[in-house]
Amino acid sequence: MKVIFTGGGTAGHAMVNSILIPYIQKKGMEASYVGSINGIEKQMIEKLDQVTYFPIKSGKLRRYFSLKNVTDLFNIIFGFFQVYFLLKKEKADLVYSSGGYVSVPVVWAAYFRRIPVVIRETDYSIGLANKLCIPFASELFLTFPETDTSIYEIPCHYDGMIIRPELFEKEENEEAISKVKPVCLVLGGSQGAEQINKLIWKNLEQLTKEYTVIHATGKGKKREQIKNTSCYQQIEFIDDMRYYYNQADIVMTRSGSNVVSECLLLGKKMICIPLTVSQSRGEQMLNALFAKKNGNAIILENSNIQQDELLNALLELQEQKVNSSYLINKEEVLRRIENQATFIKNKH
Repeated sequence: MKVIFTGGGTAGHAMVNSILIPYIQKKGMEASYVGSINGIEKQMIEKLDQVTYFPIKSGKLRRYFSLKNVTDLFNIIFGFFQVYFLLKKEKADLVYSSGGYVSVPVVWAAYFRRIPVVIRETDYSIGLANKLCIPFASELFLTFPETDTSIYEIPCHYDGMIIRPELFEKEENEEAISKVKPVCLVLGGSQGAEQINKLIWKNLEQLTKEYTVIHATGKGKKREQIKNTSCYQQIEFIDDMRYYYNQADIVMTRSGSNVVSECLLLGKKMICIPLTVSQSRGEQMLNALFAKKNGNAIILENSNIQQDELLNALLELQEQKVNSSYLINKEEVLRRIENQATFIKNKH
């Protein structure tokens, strides 16, 4: 059986696919991946064994007027024909899509090839790409239990958050980042977050008096004039998230579905600084509200967050007991992954 995976634009869209692929391979299935030419999904998938990555033309889906919408429409059409012929060449039996604009021509081409399509929505609300794809799919899987699917006629299944099982692992005698101060892990997402970076740098002196700050700035966004110290480390991109999650007392982050899922399942306290509705479709705010309702999370909405506002939020979280209604163990995550891999195998 041959499964074509697709999804990208951000690490969150590609992460669930990168988790599932090794498990479907263990069940004797082959996997290929269709993604954008230079997207982060390419870097993630190329780390996997025996997975061929096929880059295609794709266009960003915008909700506002832009001349780029015209050129991107042609890119989507071009990508559609690329995939249409690729699916025949690869003899695909199933397409598994996790959303993002690159998935649209893939799902549409699969529909016209009469190849079954399974879609996973990773956010609290259904994204535009998935809205355009769901009418052409046969099944929809949900990460969040309250996602509204009332207008869709296909079978919709809630099977919970899927994160990397290795995040639950702890090594004996692992060196602590700090034995004195609480550790604040700052994550700006796969592309970095300028607002969060500036917030940290602006308040660095005060923050490092009380906390050891591990700051993932995003690729190419480090401030070279700020040197690493025992209380502050700048990292462009974190490869070993397991280690840093284990060390973190508080995680300061945007509210992408991937990091929200990880923090809820691992029982991590969060300061959420979501993108505003003017910057996005509002999915990060919904993810953040879900985190606040079901775990230890404080939301800072203002684009001009003041120092006392930030420090008070950190102090409030520090004093809270861990309280996540979604706290689980490695075995439960493995069960979810295994169930999804089994579903994919039986779908053919």
